[in-house]
Amino acid sequence: MLPVTAMSQLKIGELAKRAGCSVKAVRFYETRGLLPSPPRSPSGYRLYTEGHLRCLQLIRRAKVLGLSLAKIRTLVVHLGAGRRPGARLRPHLERLIREELKEIGMKLDQLGVLRAELEALLAKIHDADGALPKELCVCATPPARRRP
Repeated sequence: MLPVTAMSQLKIGELAKRAGCSVKAVRFYETRGLLPSPPRSPSGYRLYTEGHLRCLQLIRRAKVLGLSLAKIRTLVVHLGAGRRPGARLRPHLERLIREELKEIGMKLDQLGVLRAELEALLAKIHDADGALPKELCVCATPPARRRP
């Protein structure tokens, strides 16, 4: 992959390719205010820069990590305001990151509970002599028909 220099300009297809997403996704992020609108060429093509590529990569990583579009927008807008977060912005970003860390902790707790339940079911299946454990049979039984 060739690096994007500060002076180079990318059309939307090349930006999408380098960022590992679709052209449709780039347009979606633009319309939602997550990706800044680029200048256009005289013929109307969007011309993206290295900054757009970095922003799109941040959006994609944040999305993969489960951040909502609203939270991603907040991060992008504030980080795009300058190279370093100012004194006014820092508390807001710290709070946002702390909230996200708390949510991640809760998800990890829930995953731990699910893991324990699945491990217990796996042990029951392993120990069963031919028949499935009752816990699984309930899921496999079709619901009773209701009369109209």
